[in-house]
Amino acid sequence: MNARELVEKEFLSRFFQEDRKYTGVELEFPLLSLDGGSVSEEVIRGLIGYLFENGFKTDGTDIHGNSVFLINEDGDSLSFDNSYNNFEFAMAKDENLFSVAIRFYKLYQLVQNFLTERGHTLCGLGTNPHHHKAETYPVDYPIYCTLREYLSEFSGGYFHRYTDFPAWLSSVQTHLDVDAATLPRALTLFAAMDFVRGLLFSNSLPFKDSPTHEDALCYRDYLWEHSGFGYLADNTGPVCGQFNSLDDIIDMICKKSMFLSYRNDQYKIITPTRLDTYFEVEGVPSDIGGYLSFKNVEITRRGTLEIRSDCAQPVGAAFAPPAFNLGIFHGLSEAEALMQDFFSHLPAEIADSPSRNKILRRMVINGEPLPVREETVKALLMKLVTLATHKLEERGLGEERLLAPLFDRAQHLSCPAKFMKERLAKGESLKQVMADFANPEYVI
Repeated sequence: MNARELVEKEFLSRFFQEDRKYTGVELEFPLLSLDGGSVSEEVIRGLIGYLFENGFKTDGTDIHGNSVFLINEDGDSLSFDNSYNNFEFAMAKDENLFSVAIRFYKLYQLVQNFLTERGHTLCGLGTNPHHHKAETYPVDYPIYCTLREYLSEFSGGYFHRYTDFPAWLSSVQTHLDVDAATLPRALTLFAAMDFVRGLLFSNSLPFKDSPTHEDALCYRDYLWEHSGFGYLADNTGPVCGQFNSLDDIIDMICKKSMFLSYRNDQYKIITPTRLDTYFEVEGVPSDIGGYLSFKNVEITRRGTLEIRSDCAQPVGAAFAPPAFNLGIFHGLSEAEALMQDFFSHLPAEIADSPSRNKILRRMVINGEPLPVREETVKALLMKLVTLATHKLEERGLGEERLLAPLFDRAQHLSCPAKFMKERLAKGESLKQVMADFANPEYVI
């Protein structure tokens, strides 16, 4: 079987479709008990019933027949992602990101009203602060079950001990409709900007019981890359390199690992094998349904460029990452020029390194200063935020309002993780910070 033809069909064909003008957003948030312990199973069941009463219908069940995916008439899907500790709003794609945000905040308030009356809350954090004393409460959905089985085999040495880590992480994922001709440039740019998004959006402090990485601002990166997924060829972490054609993208995907197959409506764990090798030797076309990759920027089967490395934000700024990504996409040429100018200020051994994107991202998420003048970094961030704002203003849909928090973050080289650390260092309680990060009126 020709793996390249299969990849082209499965991953690139939709990028040739017309009407490429939508943005999709998935927003995850920790679901927390205000007493600091495990979430209540009674509250979980009650929330599902409450959503049924408010117009939602079942869109997917677990292996026991319990509803875990619910959808409304707008096509917005609410679910528990991997665990009952992680709640997701998968918003239906739209031409107007501001309209998506309006729908989200109505749904958020609907869910939050139910939870807070019962001593629970959603919260805008990228890591769950109750990890060390709460139950995992896994969702028994087939793919989640298979991934838990796979991850359980990797602990110790290079691998961290949190094999259930997907239960405790929350992110915001942006899906951009990109046409095939633009896709190589867009992938190259958003991969190069991985460290920029780390500077603006890091919001994942280490678990309280973590033995390492105590200064990390985006602990999520470490957990992904030092898990069983990090054992795979190139399925996690920053994307590196220059993509000049669709063939370059096909090359990249073919070098990734297959670790699941999908046959007869079932997932099966297999020995990790490069995708191109797997389909030359034993694969059948349906097996591609088991392919999973978790890079910081991904090419999806939906025909979208997915930016998936941005942490969940304080709820009042939940849409800052999607708005930034959308604005940058519409200012592609200008953003490319700004990034090239910045790279010219880096030491040559980093600027010219094939691993440049990985080096810069890891410095940022570990709380280390970049090897350039601080004012140069601030200038880059301000120019990029200003560019994104202008490009959204030109669309005339009001989307630029979602970027308001980023000017202060750029000016002060701050992000929600740093802000949270500063407040906790001053003696403020975690409970108060959590309350602010859960409040849609509180914007940082």
